Amino acid sequence: SRRWELARPYQTDALFQVHRFWMERYARSGLVNRLEEIEVFRTELVKVEMDAYFESVTTRIFARMLDWTEDVSTGKVVGGSKKKQRTFSEYWTFIRGVGAESVNDEWNVEACPSCGAPLDNVTMAGVCEYCEAKITTGEFDWVLSRIEQDESYGG
Repeated sequence: SRRWELARPYQTDALFQVHRFWMERYARSGLVNRLEEIEVFRTELVKVEMDAYFESVTTRIFARMLDWTEDVSTGKVVGGSKKKQRTFSEYWTFIRGVGAESVNDEWNVEACPSCGAPLDNVTMAGVCEYCEAKITTGEFDWVLSRIEQDESYGG
């Protein structure tokens, strides 16, 4: 749906901004990245850490999917493939504040968890402009903070 604001509660501010930057850059170039038939077929816990502020868990995710980039105006594939699945693995690191408890309820990704307002007016720092609550702190549950490829993961 290209409504990236729906992913905000699940990522750190920095990662959200990186993803948004690339999506906007693609859009300005008339491109869109498409993902279909996503299948995660294995995960491995590779690292667990805790410091004075954060707990972190890194998981290696093995998956396959159709992954391609297309020109929006013509539908022409300019990268990847609509027909051949790509198999890969990535290292995903999740963080939360020390002592935070997991929330068992499902998030309403359409609304601020503090005031219920739509997520259409959130600052770059992850603050709801309606109630001024910071909604991406990691204080309440795990958020994705980093995605690394095999060739760049250093442990």
